[in-house]
Amino acid sequence: MPDNNNKDSNNNTCADQPQAALTIDEARNAILRLIPVTTKTETVSLANAIGRITATDCHAVRNIPPFRNSAMDGYAIREQDLKTDRRFKIIATSLAGHPHTNHLSEGEAVRVTTGAAIPDNADAIVIQELVNKDADTFTTNAVVKTNQYIRNPGDDIADKQQLISANSALKAADIGLLAAQGIEQVEVFAKARVGVFSTGDELCDSQQTLKSGQIYDSNRITIQSLLKKAGVDTVDLGICRDNRSDLQRMMELGTEFDFLLSSGGVSVGEADHVKDALENSGELLFWKVAMKPGKPLVSGKLHNGAFYFGLPGNPVSSMVTCIQFVIPAIQAMSGVKFQTPISLQAKSLSELKKEPGRFEFQRGKVYNDENGELTVSTTGLQDSHVLSSMTQANCFICLDQFVSGAKQGEQVSIILFDSYPAL
Repeated sequence: MPDNNNKDSNNNTCADQPQAALTIDEARNAILRLIPVTTKTETVSLANAIGRITATDCHAVRNIPPFRNSAMDGYAIREQDLKTDRRFKIIATSLAGHPHTNHLSEGEAVRVTTGAAIPDNADAIVIQELVNKDADTFTTNAVVKTNQYIRNPGDDIADKQQLISANSALKAADIGLLAAQGIEQVEVFAKARVGVFSTGDELCDSQQTLKSGQIYDSNRITIQSLLKKAGVDTVDLGICRDNRSDLQRMMELGTEFDFLLSSGGVSVGEADHVKDALENSGELLFWKVAMKPGKPLVSGKLHNGAFYFGLPGNPVSSMVTCIQFVIPAIQAMSGVKFQTPISLQAKSLSELKKEPGRFEFQRGKVYNDENGELTVSTTGLQDSHVLSSMTQANCFICLDQFVSGAKQGEQVSIILFDSYPAL
């Protein structure tokens, strides 16, 4: 998490120049500097721990594997016996869960399956494909090395080894790692309380009949879905009409939440009241970012405690600003440090147009061509109201603030949607 005392010289922010358009990094850093790490934790079962943020380091309580076992189907032997004889007597079978670990005498072998325990003094496995078996004996010409195909205790995980560090989002493999230790529960940070609403007289919920000039509200459920995929629970606060009094009542709900999110009403139109409402109810951090889509973004903190984000009303803009700013802020409350998504280079199959002045996240479809080269094409119309540009895409084409697009055949930077926790 950024140091709250580290004042970025490029960020004269927001109190001094509230209408200055910040770069994406300046805006994100300004937000993250304000987010405190929660001290609230809870203990959850592994079955409910996916995506949760660990509050403590997790350590091993036993070796994995816990005993010597075979990595292959075959025969456990003493490697030294191959120097005097090539015929072995099969004295027993060791199966996974049904071990035979008695000592081997000279010229003896134990039939083993993958994962089965091996005799204490066995030091090699002859795989079954390399033996000629006859009743209870076999011969082999295999060249066998000491400890070949043997898994020793602690090869994967050693007792007391750190498994997962604090402030980590638990992945499926992490859950499996803890389960292999016999660990049933894990201490995680309490989830942030997040309320979401939309603004606009033109909006209707899906169960209502549209009137002339109205549209169905898609932003609220889209934002909630992004947050849910990122492991964030939300409370649906419905639709707020375009007037100051209703907005003020919504902002009074900040006592119930850590974050309050809205979409719409953040530009400079006659019905755009979010910025003024925030200034009346709290402190405005900034409301312009030099990015497209998503230039108007109201950000600040309410006097009653919640952090407030007023996202743009156009659906692609609200998605992009949620991904770039809201989710990192919510994760920061659990101590997760923001990591810049990995950027790749791909050949553009399209001519990409933009005006200099704002960083652009254009929507693209990336794939390998017949030569294995990474290529990307635009999804078409890039206006911020075109939600289909997101459904057809699997990556962002990232065009720097001061360039004027890219020519067909040029290498461009892309970020795969899979690099973001919400997409």
